[in-house]
Amino acid sequence: MHSTTLTLDNDIAARLKRLSLMRNDSFKHTINKVLQAGLNVIESKPIRQDKPYRIKPVHLGAKLPNLDNVAEIIAATEGELYK
Repeated sequence: MHSTTLTLDNDIAARLKRLSLMRNDSFKHTINKVLQAGLNVIESKPIRQDKPYRIKPVHLGAKLPNLDNVAEIIAATEGELYK
């Protein structure tokens, strides 16, 4: 047996305390049972192997002119005689 100190969030501590009272069990025993159950679940699940992420290219239409140059955009859309 190993002795350690745990720092629990208030909501987790309250849930564990409530569970220990419902089961008429000690707080220490309840924590051990909850940890054991959680570890059993985690260890029983296989490690998920994600499929590689794939990107499908899509044609987005004509290339836009440089949007930093307003005069170039107006010239491209209205012609050089816009002035």
